[in-house]
Amino acid sequence: MSPILKGLLLACCLFAALPVTAFERAPELRLQQALPVDGMARGNLSALQYCGEQLLSLSDREDQTLFVLKSTDAGWQAASEQFELPDSSPSMLPVQLLAGAWLRGLSGRALDFEGLACDAQGNRYLVSESELGVLKLPPAADAPVKGEWLDLDPAVYSEGESQGLWQQVNALAEGVAINAEADTLWLAAERQGRGLLKLQRQGDQWRCPLAGCVLLAERRFLPTDTFAPGVLNKEVLPADFSDLVLWQGKLWSLERNAHQVCRRSSLSGKRERCWSFAQTVLSEPYFYPDAPYGLAEALLINEDGIMIGLDNNNRARPDGDSRPWIFQFALPSDWREDTKRE
Repeated sequence: MSPILKGLLLACCLFAALPVTAFERAPELRLQQALPVDGMARGNLSALQYCGEQLLSLSDREDQTLFVLKSTDAGWQAASEQFELPDSSPSMLPVQLLAGAWLRGLSGRALDFEGLACDAQGNRYLVSESELGVLKLPPAADAPVKGEWLDLDPAVYSEGESQGLWQQVNALAEGVAINAEADTLWLAAERQGRGLLKLQRQGDQWRCPLAGCVLLAERRFLPTDTFAPGVLNKEVLPADFSDLVLWQGKLWSLERNAHQVCRRSSLSGKRERCWSFAQTVLSEPYFYPDAPYGLAEALLINEDGIMIGLDNNNRARPDGDSRPWIFQFALPSDWREDTKRE
């Protein structure tokens, strides 16, 4: 069977298995504050993470820059931290996906860093969507530090591809999470299909567990009546993952098109609870009327609450503001409670 026919049959089977269904409304998060980010000239805020005392961010248009965010009276001010890349960037992706990413890079993106995680030693882990790789940066130093690519099991691609993941350019790895001991790593596949994968460290290598890398692989679509008429629902949108966090032993997924945060099992990836932020980001002055999909790409959760950052792709709101924005929500009082699982 040809690869093209195989892909078509797989897509049909996945779509048939997971049709568009009614959307279950999640309880709304309570907004505490919304603040703009200054100092990210190219915008495109794609990650948030505390590493020690520093609040760090990424832009998916900057290949050699982390941003340190500091609170000011006017919001957040970003200061850049430069780092060096390894001499080569080996990738497990097939030629057609690498070529597609290269062509997109001609317009300003190359490594397309989309997710950020930190371990207890202060090492930073950046996931590259275009390479399907994870770059490890040591703790910040006076001089620019040099990153190294983690040695990931090639089964991350082969197992994922066989279950409907990694099917198209610019819809690959969108989030990364790591435990404090830096011996277990999770990746989020973005969309069509979306999924969660797990790897475990063995010396200097990261290998799939005996049960396999893929915890979850699914292709779901949101109904056109998910939100108010005329609001981000002019066409059927795929359910997606746009960031991933490990907190309190659970995986927390940011689901951009559904405008929600979900708590999931770190063992199986199955959804346990969800909370919505739709009423905030789909209301003025935070609403971008020309955005055909959700814009939330950065998630951070700790005892102080839930932070969500928007990658507005340099779009301007009706009031003319084109800066990235970060929303701080109160941690819901029932975040530990269970409901019926998927």
